[in-house]
Amino acid sequence: MPQAGFERIVLSNGKEANIPVDKDGYVPVESLIKRFNFVVEQGHVRNRPKDYDEHASVVLPIKMTPREAAAWWVSPNSYDVEYIDAPGKAHYNVSGIKDQDLQGVHKKIGIVCPPHMEKEVRTLINEAYPKSELKKLVADGPITVTVRPLEESAGDYWKNKINLDMEHGLNNSTVVHEGLHHMRMVDKDRRGPITRAQDIKDKNSMVIEESCTVAEQMARGKDPSSGYYQFVQIFDENKKRWRYPTEKEALDMMREDRALFTKGTNKPLSGRDAIESVEQNWSRSNISRLKLPGTKSAISAMSAVTGSIKAPTKPRAAQGRSNKSKSAAAKKKPALSEKKHTPKKQAAKKKTSGRTSRGKQTRRK
Repeated sequence: MPQAGFERIVLSNGKEANIPVDKDGYVPVESLIKRFNFVVEQGHVRNRPKDYDEHASVVLPIKMTPREAAAWWVSPNSYDVEYIDAPGKAHYNVSGIKDQDLQGVHKKIGIVCPPHMEKEVRTLINEAYPKSELKKLVADGPITVTVRPLEESAGDYWKNKINLDMEHGLNNSTVVHEGLHHMRMVDKDRRGPITRAQDIKDKNSMVIEESCTVAEQMARGKDPSSGYYQFVQIFDENKKRWRYPTEKEALDMMREDRALFTKGTNKPLSGRDAIESVEQNWSRSNISRLKLPGTKSAISAMSAVTGSIKAPTKPRAAQGRSNKSKSAAAKKKPALSEKKHTPKKQAAKKKTSGRTSRGKQTRRK
């Protein structure tokens, strides 16, 4: 509910706070989120993901009057508010979904988020995949989608849990990408190493997983964008060596892959069309050369695993592309991901988070 004004609160320790209030007398959720994101304590902005993961002894409800919220408002590090800097219970409000099959799917998807965001998240899920694939998404069991602060990415995935960054993760591109990590794990109709999830044993298996997932994201997304293209190497003809791209080169490679994986149409694919496009085109795509710090390029790592997919000596761009492909890529110009979407170089060091039936599983972004 929109803010209607402010209420001045004086705490017992003498500290004062002017706290936003809506017409019903409660602090607007948007104001709580803004306070959490931008409050400065002891001269620095707090580590929001760390705060979310480290729970205070007192967790306040998200619906509060200014007086009830005052102690947290003055010192968010001393208390937590559910769904803001601590998780709350998952929501399962699916009665508004008229399609009975879709309602059945969503009964297996718990959404942990401020209550007013649940409908938006469920809409994004519906837009990311057709109904037949949404059924596959939950065929192996329930999943949980949590909207929360993340440190270096717009989203991540671990086992049956998808995390979306509260500021940068509520978009089609991120939901498609993180959902694909899960789909690659549970969709038994996927056969080949390019479209099935990798058994994450080391950094090289992780770079394969991310490269192949981005490829399918480029095929499926409405307007896909990925910071991983900043880690796609290109061959410098002048210096005769591989190097990381400029921002313009990264953008160009992303547009080229979008055209490649959508068969030159820049229109999203789904189902078998998307899967087959990735299987047929991944090895000659730009994203196949994804190289994170401490890894081989994805295609070199895949070659070592399969023995049948060979890395090119030069990028596809250096070997020549048709003018038709270039013009198709130029029709749609998705913006390069914001900093929050961009995996930093140290982000390649992903912590081990547990095990699944497919072996050692690390958090995927």
